[in-house]
Amino acid sequence: MDLANIDNLPQNVKKILEPLANENYNSCLLINNAGSLGPLGKVTSICDEESPIEALRRWKDTIDFNVTSSLWLTSQFAKATSHVPHVRIVNISSLCAIDPFPTMSLYCAGKAARDMFHAVLAKEHAQQTDGEGTTPSTSNPAQFKVLNYAPGACSTEMTDILADSADLDGGLQQFFSTSRDKKQLVRPDDTAAKLVGLLMKDEFESGSHVDYWDV
Repeated sequence: MDLANIDNLPQNVKKILEPLANENYNSCLLINNAGSLGPLGKVTSICDEESPIEALRRWKDTIDFNVTSSLWLTSQFAKATSHVPHVRIVNISSLCAIDPFPTMSLYCAGKAARDMFHAVLAKEHAQQTDGEGTTPSTSNPAQFKVLNYAPGACSTEMTDILADSADLDGGLQQFFSTSRDKKQLVRPDDTAAKLVGLLMKDEFESGSHVDYWDV
């Protein structure tokens, strides 16, 4: 499924999630990892080499892919699994969600938006609103939990792009380049194993942001 294709997103997501709504599963897990780096550069000069309309289109495409499609997928998954006894949703986050990285504004903005959306989702499931305000839900909130997991700076194609980018902040570019050359980046298998451990222990607070290095 192409999550960048916003026009076809509703029907594509529906097709995938329909079996969840029609089956009696005991447990469902969504790991929402899709996203892209997007254009790099200072806020006032991103895509300056392009016409304004082309630049705006690239900004929109980046936000559509990193934010709109991701949030839609999570919302529809939560709806389709409302009858499932045990649901876990993992948003693959980043340090960029809570720490501003120069020349990575669009990427940081997308990660921050995703974190907050999933935190709100967690709170909505832990509470219910009645006529007099917000009170704890009578259902067991532990049956539905959300995790914003930052996997660390991993050895991936994305970090290769950052290590070689002339548009990235000089200090960041040096960090990624040196970390790659010295093989100090997190191996994907290692961060995946740590995420599995978090899910198996199931002790994290729903809606929280947990970093690889904090576990």
